[in-house]
Amino acid sequence: MDVRIKPRPNKMIQSFGLLFIICNVQIGIGVFGFQRYIAREAGHDAWIAVLLAGILSHLSGWMLIRVLRRYNSADLYGIHQDLFGRWVGGGLSILMMLYYVIVTVTILRTYIEAVQSWIFPEFPTWLLALVLLFLSWYAGISGLRVIVGVCFIGFCVMFAFSTLYYNPIQFAQWNRLLPIGEATPYQLLNGAVAMGFTLSGFEIVTYLYPYLNDKDKSQKYMQISLLLTNILYLFIIIVTTIFFSQDQLLRTVWSSLNMLKIVKYPFLERIEVLAMGVWMFAVVPGIIILTWVISRGLRRLFNFPHKKVLIVFSIFIYVVSLVFHNREQIDLLNSLISKVSLLISFVYPLFLYVTVAVVWWWRQHKQKKGEDELA
Repeated sequence: MDVRIKPRPNKMIQSFGLLFIICNVQIGIGVFGFQRYIAREAGHDAWIAVLLAGILSHLSGWMLIRVLRRYNSADLYGIHQDLFGRWVGGGLSILMMLYYVIVTVTILRTYIEAVQSWIFPEFPTWLLALVLLFLSWYAGISGLRVIVGVCFIGFCVMFAFSTLYYNPIQFAQWNRLLPIGEATPYQLLNGAVAMGFTLSGFEIVTYLYPYLNDKDKSQKYMQISLLLTNILYLFIIIVTTIFFSQDQLLRTVWSSLNMLKIVKYPFLERIEVLAMGVWMFAVVPGIIILTWVISRGLRRLFNFPHKKVLIVFSIFIYVVSLVFHNREQIDLLNSLISKVSLLISFVYPLFLYVTVAVVWWWRQHKQKKGEDELA
């Protein structure tokens, strides 16, 4: 496997596309219920924990782009092989693909559970999973440019619906934010850790980087996309904190959807039901990107055909998603994957950054030493 990738020009995208892709991977079904997990750790200072996690995501994103720029046109699969060799690097890449399989199942099953809770309680899990994965497969085989277009639609849906949270502010009790700083640093850190899975996904840039035309602008759009995501999550956690009491918030599974219940229009009621249905356009792009990353990885490591692998993995994800039957199982799955995602999105970038710096310094040192000996 070549460390660097040289895609054909018609397969490449502009760095501006990162704005839509990263936001779609980070903002999914978790936006409807992440508040309870943060408030459980940090109380009414949950917004500070979200802010702290957002700052750390910017730092992790910066380190990832710095690593990618050293290789110019390599993805994480190639970087693994360059740093750790064929077998160890390949093993790490397989573990990453397995992680994305589990994340895809988590997103898919959580969205289906939300639809069954809010719209159609008797809707068959197998049917909705089949529809979502078919849409993901169809867009995935069409190429990266089509995927960016789908992500743009999801981006518009997400930020259009976020304007609806202006309504709960009218019934806010701002004193619920006071006293600021009551949570201990340990509690804030636990809250930021709980936010890890919700903010994870931006490391997807390590697989997209070789397909960017203007790589010099990747850092800018990476940081802008992270900023937009963090602003949205910060806005929602603040609105939730001033709308619900702490006891209500800890008992509410889908806080963001519950707040939409008060939004009424003369021509439309139960807008939270509409939001859950339309939110499919925000969930599907994330599934598309993750399955694309998995299939590209198998093509890179084993030279398997991209389209055939995408079909096989879609079927595999479909079967695994049917294993989970109730809220307790899905909640356990989310809890487990949140711990792993914290390592992948926040700890591993630091490890990668330090490792690449050390390896490149050692190689330059050996090269300079060899040149001195020849001289």
